[in-house]
Amino acid sequence: MPFKMTMSTDNWRPDWWGVERCFQRIRELGERHVELTTATGFNLLEGLGFSPYISVDDDPFIIRDLLQKYGLELVSIDCDYPIWSHHSIDVLIKSIVFGDMIGCRLFVTTDSGNYPPGRSDEEWLRVIKYHFDCVLPVAERHNAVIAIEPHGYLTTKPDALWRLATQNASDRIGINFDTGNSFIAGQDPVAFLGKVKDRVVHMHIKDVSEALARAMRGEETGIASSEIAVGEGVNAENIMLCLDIMAATGREIPISPEAGGDRLMPRSIAWVRDYLNRKGYALV
Repeated sequence: MPFKMTMSTDNWRPDWWGVERCFQRIRELGERHVELTTATGFNLLEGLGFSPYISVDDDPFIIRDLLQKYGLELVSIDCDYPIWSHHSIDVLIKSIVFGDMIGCRLFVTTDSGNYPPGRSDEEWLRVIKYHFDCVLPVAERHNAVIAIEPHGYLTTKPDALWRLATQNASDRIGINFDTGNSFIAGQDPVAFLGKVKDRVVHMHIKDVSEALARAMRGEETGIASSEIAVGEGVNAENIMLCLDIMAATGREIPISPEAGGDRLMPRSIAWVRDYLNRKGYALV
C-alpha cells in the first residue's frame, strides 16, 4: 500500500478554524488520517478556537480524545521551527514527546528562506547536524522519525537537502518532499525527487497557479499552500510524475494535499484520489 491520504489541519488556517472543527471536516470529507500542526507556548487565537494549531505544552490527551471522537488517526506532526536555530532543538524534543503520548511517530521540520548572516553554507550544515545530534537520542527513545521539508534556503537545494538528511548517519532522519515548494524555488520537482527519493518518508502535495508561478518562481523558497485546487495549476503534471516515482519504491508514503481553505480541499482530494485510482495505486 504505497500511499496514505493524510489531511493537514493547516489547510484550514485561512478559514480561522480550530482543531476540532478541522477534525470534524476531515471526517465529513471521508478521510481519516491527520497531519497536525503544532507550536510551543500558548496564543489567544488557539484559546478562542480560531487556530488549527495545538500547543505541545498542553495536555496531549486533549488531542487523543478528539481523534477518538471523530474516528481519526494521527499520522504526522508538523512542528516547524528553522533548523538553523537552537530553538529547533527544544521544539522538536517537545513535539516528539507530545506525539509519542498519542501514537505519532513522524515529525516534519524545515529551515527558512533567509539565514542569519555571518556563516557559510558549510558552517550552517554543520550547525544543523549538531542540532539533530541533540534531538536524535530523544527520537530513538520514542521511535520517532524526523522528516525535513524543502521550504528554505538550503532545503530547496537537492544536494544540500540530501546532505541534511544523511550527514547524521541515522535512519531517524528522512525527507518530507513538497511538490509546490520545490517548484516555486525554481527546481524541477521530478528531477529533485529523483535525487532524494530514497530518503522520502512523507509528501506535501501542492499545486501552483500560473500567475503565482510567473510572479514568484525562483524568487521564493516555498508557499504555505496551493492558491488553487491541487490538479488545477501548472504543477499538476509534476505532481503526477512525483507520485509515480514514489509508487515505484513500494514504500507506504503518507501524502498530504495542501490547498488554501475549505473551498479548495474537496476538489484537491478528489483530484489526487482520481489520479491514484486511475493508475491503480493502493491508497488507505
